[in-house]
Amino acid sequence: MLQKPSCCFFIYRMLPPIAQQITIQLIWKGSFPKADDVEITKSIKDQVKLLEELGIVHRQPDDKLKIDPDYKKAYMYAAMLGAASISSLVLETNDEKRRGKEVEKKAVERWDCILRYLALPSEENTQAVSETTRNLFKKANFTRGDKTIDITKTGFQFLLLSPVKQMWTYVIEYLKLEMSKGQDIVEVIEPLIQIVLLANRVQVAGFKAEKECYRIDPDWTIPQQELLNHLRELGVIFIRKRKDGVFFLTHLLTHLSTNETTDDTSAEKVSMGKVIVETNFRVYAYTSSLLQLAIIALFTEMTYRFQDMSVGMITRDSVREALQHGITAAQIISFLRANAHPQCIATSGPVNCLPITVADQIRLWEDERRRMDLKDAYVYSHFESDDEFHGVCQFATQRGILLWADYQKKLVIVNEEGHEHVRQWYKQEKTKEN
Repeated sequence: MLQKPSCCFFIYRMLPPIAQQITIQLIWKGSFPKADDVEITKSIKDQVKLLEELGIVHRQPDDKLKIDPDYKKAYMYAAMLGAASISSLVLETNDEKRRGKEVEKKAVERWDCILRYLALPSEENTQAVSETTRNLFKKANFTRGDKTIDITKTGFQFLLLSPVKQMWTYVIEYLKLEMSKGQDIVEVIEPLIQIVLLANRVQVAGFKAEKECYRIDPDWTIPQQELLNHLRELGVIFIRKRKDGVFFLTHLLTHLSTNETTDDTSAEKVSMGKVIVETNFRVYAYTSSLLQLAIIALFTEMTYRFQDMSVGMITRDSVREALQHGITAAQIISFLRANAHPQCIATSGPVNCLPITVADQIRLWEDERRRMDLKDAYVYSHFESDDEFHGVCQFATQRGILLWADYQKKLVIVNEEGHEHVRQWYKQEKTKEN
């Protein structure tokens, strides 16, 4: 994989920023400067470990790091040619017969079908997604049940993720599903990388999805063609007819070309937001999409519904219900900021578009549920002697399994894992006495 320019360039783009800097320093200078700050040093060590696991760098006998020669050669070749050139996919002449219509609209509809399947379970929405997607969500523990589909806590969390994280989660779970079938995912990853590297063309100003199409390689294997079908279901590409032998790129492809490590607060993502949150916890959603309203209703009590606008309230009960489904306060806050109305962004910025008082209160409601940490444990009482009580206390302390001891009432509490150790110790002590 590291010998192919497309693969090595894709891996570099997906690396965390610090790992990218280390890679560039090693490629061009053969070394990278050491940081004095303790936290930064720890971060560098973690990123170096990641690069070693990927085989991009190797540690020499003198403890110095060296870039993999195959990776260096492939990266420099890719950097000179550019991402689109090394993808090796052929740009086809888009004649009138092959021209796609409303490509972007249809792509978004395909992606909405997947989210509706989770947020609004019904027979109609179930039939709108492929059997592989249904199996994928079930294996990933997003849904449970066969005839009646129920969304799980993990599924609720998936709905509140940003589109970038949602799509990458889908792709990763798909690769896991293929691995569970014994499929060599290296074969599947290659066309995925080739398509993702074309995202730069999508980001060019004035790009029209329906005007450019790429040839479907006839030499692709069945698993590779299946991947193409699932990218079509995700909406990142569009295929009008299989017999045309071509596919179109869509703007959703940019989600798979992004390595997102921060909250979804970029201007590009929030510009399409339709949610306004006031300091009195009232929520205004300027949308008629049942899917978006279903997601907002996960943590909001909806009170009014009009044709193109709905009103709700963020309350303690609505947030606690969301928390019980496994949704975190950070996910709720991130969702509201990522979907804030453009006027809120222009007035208060990408962070303060959600009132600070509302964000703090959501966190406080989450903290209320953390006042008690429940754990399974074992209680020992009615000891035959003080020596036996102190012996158990001393043994539990040495093993690190003691949770609490009352020396007046002679009570000892150990964690669940430590019960078997105490039981074995007690048997040995009784054997010695006899």
